[in-house]
Amino acid sequence: MKISVCIILFRTKYLDEMIPSLLSQSHKDLELLFIDQEEGVWSAFEYCKENFPELKVLKGENLWHSGGMNKLARLVSGDLIVIGSNDFYYPEDFFKKIANQVADSELEVFSPILKRWDYPNGFTNYIDCVGINFDKKFAFHEVLSGCEYKSELVPDFVDGPNGALAIFTRKAYEKFIEIDGYLFDENIHYKNDCDLVFRFKKHGFKTKVLKDCFAYHDRQQVFYKKKSRGLRESSFYGDLWLLKKHFNWSFKYFNPILAFVYYFLKIFYLLFRYPYLWKQMLRK
Repeated sequence: MKISVCIILFRTKYLDEMIPSLLSQSHKDLELLFIDQEEGVWSAFEYCKENFPELKVLKGENLWHSGGMNKLARLVSGDLIVIGSNDFYYPEDFFKKIANQVADSELEVFSPILKRWDYPNGFTNYIDCVGINFDKKFAFHEVLSGCEYKSELVPDFVDGPNGALAIFTRKAYEKFIEIDGYLFDENIHYKNDCDLVFRFKKHGFKTKVLKDCFAYHDRQQVFYKKKSRGLRESSFYGDLWLLKKHFNWSFKYFNPILAFVYYFLKIFYLLFRYPYLWKQMLRK
């Protein structure tokens, strides 16, 4: 099984560990697709050129996560597509385990277990997340985020994978392109994986948790760090866009009354607490 791995590189912080972890995989049929979008600097591109000349790294304008991943996804040739991130460490047998479990499954979308990588101090036994669920209020949350890992807590299925590490078949990708015309919605940056999760559910895909597939993540914006103004603005706009795009009074996947009340109160609070968010209300 050929696995295509798509990663947007951002500067060089993790590359001395992330890239060797990919190159040392026991599953050898890997297609690595990298892009550096740090316009005018290209630090990751130059780093790879000097230290890993065997790798092909694209460079281009900053299309953010959605646009960059869509660009890479159009280039894949594998049977299985992995949307990865540069702030990960991938254990040596990670993709071998993925290939074995996917080969035995009739499903097409999968979520591994992400544990927290306390970079550069080492790996932890705390869960970064196990995919994403949404509830009757249309509120999204990362499954088991921040919990100590215990196998009995891990569910068999989630609503969809986290955008930092999502796994799906080429057939699923082609269905997305046929229905929606795109993988990630390029109108949003933050919350683009929430949109993807909802569309997985809407289009009839079940997301299976791969219970013995672990990767380690030191995400650059995490639950234990204070949100920056830019991240808060991006998150707020992501909420507005999700509502504009998906809210429907007759929709069956969430309760529209609960969703209306929840988001009305949430938006009111955020606008009161952070007045600079008003300008996001005016964006189209």
